Amino acid sequence: MVSETKAMATLNLYLAKARGFCMGVERSISMAEKAREEIEETITILNEIVHNNSVVADLENKGISRTTNLDDVKEGTLIIAAHGVAPSVIKKAKDKGLNVIDSTCPLVKVIHKAVDYFINRNFTVLVHGDPNHDEMKGVKGRNPEKIHVIKEITKPEDLPDIDGKVALISQSTQSLELFEKAAELIKQKYNDVKIKNTICDATRKHQAAIIELAPKVNLVLVVGSQTSANSKRLVSISKKTGAETFLIDSADELEPEWFSGIENIGITAGASTPDHIVKKVVERIIRIALKNGIKKVNIYDGKED
Repeated sequence: MVSETKAMATLNLYLAKARGFCMGVERSISMAEKAREEIEETITILNEIVHNNSVVADLENKGISRTTNLDDVKEGTLIIAAHGVAPSVIKKAKDKGLNVIDSTCPLVKVIHKAVDYFINRNFTVLVHGDPNHDEMKGVKGRNPEKIHVIKEITKPEDLPDIDGKVALISQSTQSLELFEKAAELIKQKYNDVKIKNTICDATRKHQAAIIELAPKVNLVLVVGSQTSANSKRLVSISKKTGAETFLIDSADELEPEWFSGIENIGITAGASTPDHIVKKVVERIIRIALKNGIKKVNIYDGKED
């Protein structure tokens, strides 16, 4: 039971002004859905179209299968996911006679072009990112000998010994703060250095929005899957502000005890999270609040037009 004082309380929900689907995610999903409408034969996505469990399940329900191994695809159409792949993968798919639809995010292709530019000018390329992430596997595959993907760049010892010119770029979903710190270390370690910030605009806006929102609330909810690098990055950034923060894949993961004594909740979503998932999260929070005696729930949506 809540106290009379608590029963009179108002709960405020603040939705981040930049959240949810980015251009590249919308484009990739749209290309997959269009392919399903136009193509009767087998369609297979290589890896996850985007890193969101709901989106992946939705496409599977529409008859688009998924694999992590190109050898498993014997016929039909292959869709390259938003994170991209190495050129050798696309060549292999075409050599197998597959119809290839490349839905790689255009901003990921900017990273590919940056890598090619530096490699063609005899640079060794350092990429600040997660070597196990699909995006980084695709980048690394462009020239495995000349590209180093490094997850942590916090001290000089994290950097390899390299003779000659060095270029630093970034995974599209990297933290801007961490990238800038990495750039300073790069400049200290090597003599001939070029820095190109390849963090995408959507990532920057999502991160800026949570930096603005988190200090103003008691609790932050980031809606996104555990496989989503940008969602996990938002959690990390929010926690650095001191805000209690949870990453949830859906409304079903909400725990009522999180909201005890809480008056202000901030909500954001990763770039691969559909709006309808966020809406369900908001609806369940309202139901929990009203059940616990909260008299009024205010929703403040700061999303940019």
